[in-house]
Formats: sequence, structure tokens, C-alpha cells
Amino acid sequence: KNPKLADKRVRQAINFAVDKQYILNTILGGINSRATGPLAAGSPYYTNDVEKYELNLAKAAKLLDEAGLKPGANGVRLTLDLDAIPGNSDAKNVQEYLKPSLAKVGIEVNLRLSPDFPSWARRVSSLQFEMSLDSVWNWGDPVIGVHRTWLSSNIKPGVIWSNTQSYTNPKVDEWLAAAGQEMNLAKRKELYKQVQKTVVDDCPVAFLYEQTFYEAYGAKVINPPGGIWGQTDGITDTTVKV
Repeated sequence: KNPKLADKRVRQAINFAVDKQYILNTILGGINSRATGPLAAGSPYYTNDVEKYELNLAKAAKLLDEAGLKPGANGVRLTLDLDAIPGNSDAKNVQEYLKPSLAKVGIEVNLRLSPDFPSWARRVSSLQFEMSLDSVWNWGDPVIGVHRTWLSSNIKPGVIWSNTQSYTNPKVDEWLAAAGQEMNLAKRKELYKQVQKTVVDDCPVAFLYEQTFYEAYGAKVINPPGGIWGQTDGITDTTVKV
């Protein structure tokens, strides 16, 4: 809804100007994997058949030119505020990296800091932002963790982690509704594939990386939690060898 970002070409240009491999290998130390769309790679409904937005400064500049954003005398085409969820060192480091990164294509970035989580959540959920770094969980099934982010019916000002980017696409609404009821695995996969390809092309979000978590248990722990919920999974079958 922000007029600065209403043109898809501007959003795509921002995405092409971000070096995801640098973020993964240098800022994050090589322990995370690349995100390519709204579904995590571990999902049975994930597809790799989407635009990857690999670093391409020439293409980013061309898209900005086509969108009518020519560099001014100072080389700046556009100025944007960038927030980041507070208390997350990775997000803060990526936020700081994006300022010189986007400057290469004439986008001036103002880094905005929030003193605490409620302040950031109020700002983002009430649409008082232009760009923000954030993470959203897929959970065990797309109906639980993915639909909430993209359904136009879930645009709920004041509610964080709803459809806070105000993304609206009737076809995506239709595919998500169908996928939520489809019992045939192959058909369901195809519906989610269309969702992923379309969302990535519309580019309301630049997908950067998937967070990786590791768990370690002592040798005395028998049958530790092994489900998708990790350490928050049930421990009714877990015991400790005395």
C-alpha cells in the first residue's frame, strides 16, 4: 500500500540488489540455509521452481529505471526506512548490511531502531513502516503457519504476524482455500506450487534465509524428542538412564 513500493518492479529491484550468499556465508557464518519462498525447504509442499533473485545489480538498476526512479544529482533514486525486530542480533546485522547494499543501486536506507518488541510490533502491525526484517514460522502444515501470511482476509491492522504486508492476490486466496481442503497429495502440492511461484514473483517479501536450530542431548538421555516441534515436543517417551 505504500506508494514507494506499490510498483512490483521496485520490490523486485530491491530483491536483486541483496546478496543472499554474503548474508548466509559471512554475516550468518554459514550455519543457515537459503530461503526461496513462503514455504521452507523441509516442507513436503516446497518447490524450488521459483525466481531466486540472485545478486544482479544491473538488473536491479534496470527495473528501477523502468519504474521511473531515475538517480538524482546525488545518485539517490529512492529513500526507504528499514526496521528490524529488536533483540535479534542476526536481524540487526542484516539490517545494517542492507544500507550499503541497497545504496549501490541508488536506494538510500534509513535504519530505524525500536526500543522493545511491543514498539516494533505496533509499528509494523499498524502499517507504520516501509520495510522490516522479520521471521515467520511455517509450523507443521501450511494451513497453520503459511496461510496467515498471504490470505487477504487476514489483513488485520494491529495484529502482528497476520498479513502485515497487506498482500492481496485473488488467485492466491483461491489456491490457498482449495489447498486447505484438498486431500489428494499431488493436487495439493500443485496448488502450493502455484502459490509459491506467484508470491515470489509479486515480491511482497524478499526471502533471505531459513533459521537453523540444533539440539544436543547427553548420552544418558533415552529417546529424546524427535518430532517437528523440537524441544517443545512431548517428552512422555523420554527418559534418563541412571
